[in-house]
Amino acid sequence: MSLDPATFLRHTAETEKTIIHTRTAAGDPEQHDALLIAQTYHQKLFVTLETRRRYVTHTIVDEASDEVELDFVQDYEEVETLLEDAGLYGRHEGEVGVLYHNLLFLLMNP
Repeated sequence: MSLDPATFLRHTAETEKTIIHTRTAAGDPEQHDALLIAQTYHQKLFVTLETRRRYVTHTIVDEASDEVELDFVQDYEEVETLLEDAGLYGRHEGEVGVLYHNLLFLLMNP
């Protein structure tokens, strides 16, 4: 049974979701809802909820200045590596590790 993404997002913690802003080839702005699926101490991995899922990394470049870098991941091996690293850290008070409930939602709602 499929779960409506809008309903799921309404009940998802604010720290586990974001909106990715992009521009079309024509320069028009677009917004894409995204879920956090993995997190290490310096990096988060989000996946967009659009039909063609895209992976986005949120990397803390400089902790002192809160500088952050966002990148679309083109190579799935990089996704696997980040998921593996997050799994090795394990969950620690909900802050690090793979967020299994978000992954389950994505698997059940292709």
